[in-house]
Amino acid sequence: MRAFLCCCMALLSFSALAEPSEGESPRQILTDTEWERVNKSVDQALEWLAHQQNPDGSFPTSPTGQPAVSSLCTMAFLAQGHLPGEGKYGDHLQKALDYIVSCQKRNGILAAVAPNGSQISRTVQHNIGYTVSYNHAIAGLVLSESFSMAGSERTKTTQPVIQKALDVSFAMQDWPNEQDRDKGGWRYLDDYEHIDSDLSITGWQLMFLRSAKNAGFEVEQQRIERAVAYVRRCFLKDKGTFTYKLERRDRASRGMAGAGILALAHSGLHHTSEAQRAGDWVLKSGFQRYNAPGRVTGDIRSDDRYHYGLLLCSQAMYQLGGRHWREFFPPMVKVLISGQNADGSWQAD
Repeated sequence: MRAFLCCCMALLSFSALAEPSEGESPRQILTDTEWERVNKSVDQALEWLAHQQNPDGSFPTSPTGQPAVSSLCTMAFLAQGHLPGEGKYGDHLQKALDYIVSCQKRNGILAAVAPNGSQISRTVQHNIGYTVSYNHAIAGLVLSESFSMAGSERTKTTQPVIQKALDVSFAMQDWPNEQDRDKGGWRYLDDYEHIDSDLSITGWQLMFLRSAKNAGFEVEQQRIERAVAYVRRCFLKDKGTFTYKLERRDRASRGMAGAGILALAHSGLHHTSEAQRAGDWVLKSGFQRYNAPGRVTGDIRSDDRYHYGLLLCSQAMYQLGGRHWREFFPPMVKVLISGQNADGSWQAD
């Protein structure tokens, strides 16, 4: 399931709401015939995905993966222009968003499995602590993205949910850091390995904050600047890409390259040397063989995840635009379409 939704999101990323930094229209890099193949592939994928939805509006995954998985599935429909309450998938999206909202705890955390007290508790097992952070940020992102698309009644319902979620993210960013280098970022709900920030979660939280700000919620610019400063500290000058955490500077992954580029791009920093060099690194690492390790094996973490990397890199390269998008997207389309199953899904990891 994770493999499918990540691939679907990657394939849909060309229709992201934000425009790339510069250059020709993203559509100009494929022929009309190629775009027809893309649209057919996407339609098949969404049709398959819609049939997987549970009666409560969620999409199948483990309990600790909710509502992040359901949120990513929802974003796949939104990215293709489908709206809650309208058209073929309107009811699917309404139910999915209702489910995501229902996962919020009294303390504001957006997670199906999380402490439910009036205050945030960090006394949790690690298998819950690390999933809470992903669930919260990804769910907050999709709620913010759908906020302006919803009708007035849904907006009234969702507004306090997003605000409470933002308050949680602000509180987590303000937790004391054992190391100054971790300031500005986010990590797990539990205090794990005495490391207070990592690029993966910081990237998702930053996307949530930026989306909420675009939707009209108050997000202080200094919070975004603090997060971006942490992201830039994660750049490895000797490798030309980003690391997952500052304590391990000897490895990199395609996912973290995409996360770093995307974080900078959403802050208007498309032209920084970090973003441009990481874009070059992604092109060298490649996704040319479906569900296969990257080519730059000396720099790839042993746990490098093809689909997660593809999800983030496709959006990152779209944001960079220009030659990075031209060289990345056409081959990626061919690989994904060739790897798609007849029923519209993709293989699991």
